[in-house]
Amino acid sequence: MSRRSAPFVAPSDINSPINGYIDEPNSKEDKKQAKILLSMLQEDIASFRDQQFPPDILRQIRDMPIYEGNLAEVQAYQQRWQNLIERAMAFYPAAYLPPDHLPLPASLEIPQFIYHVQRLHLTKTRAKESKSFGSVGALTDKCGDYTPQELERMAAIFDNDDEARLVAHREFIDLRAYVFCRDQKGEMLEPERIRFYRTGLIVHALPDFKIVDSRQTPRKRRNDAYSNPLADNDVWKIYRKK
Repeated sequence: MSRRSAPFVAPSDINSPINGYIDEPNSKEDKKQAKILLSMLQEDIASFRDQQFPPDILRQIRDMPIYEGNLAEVQAYQQRWQNLIERAMAFYPAAYLPPDHLPLPASLEIPQFIYHVQRLHLTKTRAKESKSFGSVGALTDKCGDYTPQELERMAAIFDNDDEARLVAHREFIDLRAYVFCRDQKGEMLEPERIRFYRTGLIVHALPDFKIVDSRQTPRKRRNDAYSNPLADNDVWKIYRKK
């Protein structure tokens, strides 16, 4: 099972008189203040990460930003992060809660902690990044230059349909870990598919912990629903969105 990230929610105490905000919930001022507080949190995380990552009490797995230790070691390292995790949870209150157990966003760069891990399967997968655009100008701002002929083809899409959208695809190699854990009864659970390269992954390794490294044979990407791009600058391929 793959995991998205928990949704952002402006902390409710932003509206508290103690903070000087008494406007109605979800007002523009609330959202502006929430973004400022989130930016401050990101700065604190970056500073703390410079000091505390990679962890000094855990063992690195292969050449990856993955570190393993016993229960006491992993709990001790997570405790160092706990204040920042709790601050982040104010913005993402659904994180780690049932039924979805979604993680904090990778953009925060807080390490992911997973306990009771029996096996770790490292893989590379051919994947694509996707962006959607409602104008040629917005597209070229993000995706770069194209030939005059390609720009004309893209502009013609919007000239003929006010509701049309263009989609840009960029291929890349997606590095993932499939994490196999055991429950309290010792039974193996369905694996979680984790993208860890940006955040780092901290695992509590059970006895007989095993690593399967399949990175040398990238898995084939699924067939793309899009073909015959309108434009291609060797990085981003552009299609009319279906």
